[in-house]
Amino acid sequence: MGKKKFIAILTLLFLAIAALTANLIVAWLTDTATTGPTDFTLGDVSFEWSGAVSTNYVVPGENVVTTPYKLTNTSTIRTELRFKIEITSEYLGGDGSDYVNLTIGTGWVLSDGYYYYRGSDTVEDNGKYLIPTTVTLITVITGIELDGSKVGNDFSGSSFTITLVFEAKQGDFVDWATLDQDEINFSTGLPASSGT
Repeated sequence: MGKKKFIAILTLLFLAIAALTANLIVAWLTDTATTGPTDFTLGDVSFEWSGAVSTNYVVPGENVVTTPYKLTNTSTIRTELRFKIEITSEYLGGDGSDYVNLTIGTGWVLSDGYYYYRGSDTVEDNGKYLIPTTVTLITVITGIELDGSKVGNDFSGSSFTITLVFEAKQGDFVDWATLDQDEINFSTGLPASSGT
């Protein structure tokens, strides 16, 4: 056997041994493990609405609330709560908010068209007013009256419609500005643009 052939065979043998050793080293330096399952439970934001108004004909100055409107908090996590009011008048054919006087429960603060709950039973945390799960009842409206200085005989037989739009969210890790910016659908908790 020639010297070149011998060197070629020796080189191939060396490369084969190096390749086997590299594979073995890779096998020695890797590991795998499987953990057991990790379970977690999502919290729930839940409020129930109660209250009533008179079903009879009403007159200006009369408080039509027969049972104060309240929210029962059945949430399992800390929450934040806000609402806005829309009042329409059949007679005016539109906005009737200047013709109705509302008595809002204590702890509500009006800001940018929304009433935010900031009652003494909330926990202030970095500018947020969080409602603990221990707060079970929140009074919203105790009085609704037509303003007698503005509602006269011309309104007789017509109706006012009052709509309250409540929005509740988890208290931690998201703020109202983010939800407003992302146009969250409060029925699904997802952005309105997601289509679900």
